[in-house]
This record gives sequence, structure tokens and C-alpha cells, in this order.
Amino acid sequence: MYEVLLIDDEPFAIEGLKLLIDWEKYGFRIGGTYENGEEAIGRICSDPPDLVVTDIRMPGMDGLRLIEEARSGGNLSTLFVIASGFGDFDYALRAMHLGVSNYLTKPLIEEEAEEMLEKLSRELKERTLKACMARRAEALLEQQALEAALFGKGEQRQNQEAVLERLSQNFSSWCWVKITAESRMLPAVREAIGMIESQEQAGFFLKWIESGSCGVVIGSAESHNAAAEIRRFIEQLLVHLPTESQEQVRLAVGRSVMKPEQLHLSLDSAERAARFSFFDGSQLGFYERTIGMELSCEAPPLGTAERIAGSTEKGSENEVRESLVSIFANFKQRRLDPKLVLVFAEQVVLACASVLKELGGDPESLIRSSPFCGNAPPLPTIDQTQRHLERFCLSCRKEVLLIRECKGGGVQGQVAHFLRSNYTDTFTIQELAERFYVHPAYLGQSFTRRYGVGISEFVHRLRIEEACRLLESSELTFCAIAERLGYKDYRHFLKQFEKKTGVKPTAYRTAVSAR
Repeated sequence: MYEVLLIDDEPFAIEGLKLLIDWEKYGFRIGGTYENGEEAIGRICSDPPDLVVTDIRMPGMDGLRLIEEARSGGNLSTLFVIASGFGDFDYALRAMHLGVSNYLTKPLIEEEAEEMLEKLSRELKERTLKACMARRAEALLEQQALEAALFGKGEQRQNQEAVLERLSQNFSSWCWVKITAESRMLPAVREAIGMIESQEQAGFFLKWIESGSCGVVIGSAESHNAAAEIRRFIEQLLVHLPTESQEQVRLAVGRSVMKPEQLHLSLDSAERAARFSFFDGSQLGFYERTIGMELSCEAPPLGTAERIAGSTEKGSENEVRESLVSIFANFKQRRLDPKLVLVFAEQVVLACASVLKELGGDPESLIRSSPFCGNAPPLPTIDQTQRHLERFCLSCRKEVLLIRECKGGGVQGQVAHFLRSNYTDTFTIQELAERFYVHPAYLGQSFTRRYGVGISEFVHRLRIEEACRLLESSELTFCAIAERLGYKDYRHFLKQFEKKTGVKPTAYRTAVSAR
């Protein structure tokens, strides 16, 4: 609502203004009443209202001098309405020259007052809309200018010189804070930053950028307060983020620069801070802590990825794990550039996929589900990279075993392969026996001898294994997961899940998120 102040040396006149006019009907609320201009001028200058209704003739500072003082003090936004008797018409004319919006005669005519308020309300709404549009246009220009300063080339930065120069007049220190998070968490990050922006304090500038890289530009009016402003922003961001997202968001703080045109230097140093955080796993990295430290650019020996793929094809699970543990320990010791670690992971994925394809398998679904190929963002730490690569290699190994089992495992292997592809459906042993042309009793007994569990238990294991994967990689509800896996009774799903994992789905998802 718009705020209005009432000023008149006659208490009855003020009471009349309060009672006879339905202020709220036109979007106004009375923010205060004063008996003369001297009482009101301080309030008008320090916290300008939207509208002032004032009498002309008052002891001390009269209405006209009040308006003159407000305008000369820099208040050009407040609308003024004068209220006075018919004999003060000459005063009213002078008031109009001072930019007074309207004139009310005394005694007050209700219809006249309401017509005036309706007109002023429209004027204030139009003014608010124009101001909002101007702010949005200005914000867009600032956004484009800062993106050019961060990611653009020389000519692109030159085209934004005017906007960048205007920004540099108000803030003397600038910094880029890189933010890394999974795509599903970015809406929560954007919302948290929006809340911080809405609480902006004087001397502090904040702008969310999501073009080329995600992060925020921070501007500080006083360079000696820049570090404190950055830390305050980080603390506020973590407070505003949902609890489950706080530990999943990583920040890398670049060096402070004096002008927004130099933000590309802050961007480069933030990337450096992020690369070193890749090894220590810290949620918060600072460029200053990396000064004097070096990354290795010596790639792993040729054939290393192929040897991992070979152990995936012919070795045991332990051999696959031990190979990856040894290689990644070497990466950590040398601080191999994260880009080279990612290249190595991609080479392993492609080498394993090649092995699987040669055996007649289809590696496409495994590749799509891995975070190493396609448009998936790089993993933020080397430990997560190792963990996901190990999971991919072991999944490939499992597929290799299944192909061999299907080709040389007799009818039991064929049934197992069929169930792995159709475990969300329900089959009786009679139906399976008819499908594979064997006796039901023989199928049940021979399958149990081969796999150590009956067909029903085999299917439950496949379903719960997939449930664990969905709990780790999706935001699906427990009921949705149970339904997707073929459980018609949610309680049956819970029973089987706890039986196989030892914990409830809630505890499992919480433990996975905390890794």
C-alpha cells in the first residue's frame, strides 16, 4: 500500500481526513499525522512517503515552505496535495508552481477527495510500473555487461564499457565466486541467492550469473571490507539453502579485482581454486590458498585405460577396485590436473564399452547413465570421480558375465537373462517353464542350484538393486519407486528392501546424500 502523511494544525481537520476518506479503498495507509511543517519535514526527508496532504496556513513552517524545503532537500518523489479554504486560492496557485499534485478545498467534499485519490493512485501505480521496468532493463544491461567481462573477448568487453564504468563508480572491489552443484539443485541455489539479493545492503552488489559457468559477482564499495562481504555472502547462502543441499554445493572464490572489466582474472583464479578443491574435497576453496601450488599435466601412460578395461572383462571385482585405487592414489599424489583425470575416466568408459560391444552387448544405456560422457558436468571431487568410475567398471563387468552366462549357461542362464530384462513384471514358475519348454519342477530346482536362490528371491534382489540405484540418482518418492519396480503393495516393497539392505529407504537415501 502507498503511505500518506496528514499535516494540519487543526486536530479536527486531521480527524475529518481520517474518517471521511476511505484511504485503503484506493491503496493508501496513513503513516503519520503532524500539526505543522517543522514536525513533518524531518520525516519527509529521511523516509519519504508516497503522498503528503498538508494545510497551507500553519504556525511555524507553513505548507508552502514545507514543500519548498522537501524539494530543495532532494525529495522529488513524494506527491503533495494541499488542503485549504476558498480564501487561500492565491496560495494554491503558488503551490501548483511547486509541483503540487492536487488541491482540496475546506470544508472537505468527500466526492472530490475520492476522485483525487483515485487519480493519484493511478499515477503512483504507473510510476511504480515504470520504475520496475526501468530497474529490470538496468538489471539486464548489468547482466550482459558482467557476462561480457567474465566470458567475453576484447571486443565484447569494449561494447559494455559504459555500463561497466558506471558500476565501477559505486564499487571499488569485485570478485567472482564459482558455484558447482548438480542441475537438480540449481533452482534451490537460485532461490537462495534471490533471497540474499532482496536483502541487499548499501555498499554491496550481488548478481547471479548462469552463462558458461554458474556463480555470483560480488561488488564491494570499500575494498578493505571485500573479504568480509564475501564471507558474509557464503554464510547467508548456506543458511538459505535447504539442509539436504548445503553439503552438495561447492564454492570457489577468485581473487578480488579493482574494476568489473577485470572480472575475467577473478574467473580464472576461481577456476584454479576449484581445481585444487577437487583433490582435498573441501566445500569452499579460495584462490589465495593455492598460490605457490602446482598441478601436474603429465597424463597417465598409454594403455592404462585399456588395462582397466581388460580387468573389467577378465578380472575379479577386487582386481578392478585395486587397479582403480592404485591409479587414483597416484593422481592424488601428483595432483593431476582435473581435466586430465576426466579425460582418463572417459577413456576408461569408452574402452570398457568397446569390450562389451565386441562380446555382443549394448553399452549405450551404461554410458548414458555415467557422468563422464555427454553433457554431464564434471564431478566436483576426485573421490567422487573414482567412486563413479568404479561403479561403471563393475557394471560393465556384470554385463560381461551376463552375456557369457546367457551364451553358455543353458536354460537356467537364459531364464536369468530374461528375468534381468523383465524383473518389473510378475511371472509364475509355470509361465517361465512354458516359455522355455522345461518342466516347472526341474526349472525351479536347477535354477536354485545354479544361483543359490529361487526364482522369486532372484527377482526381489534385482528389484531392490534397482531401487538402490534410483534412491541414489533420482528424487522419486518411495511409493513411485515401488510401483516402478512392480510392487503392487508398498508394504511388501519396504519389507523386501529392509531385508536386503538392513535399512529403510529413508535411511538409505540419507546415507547416500551424505557421501
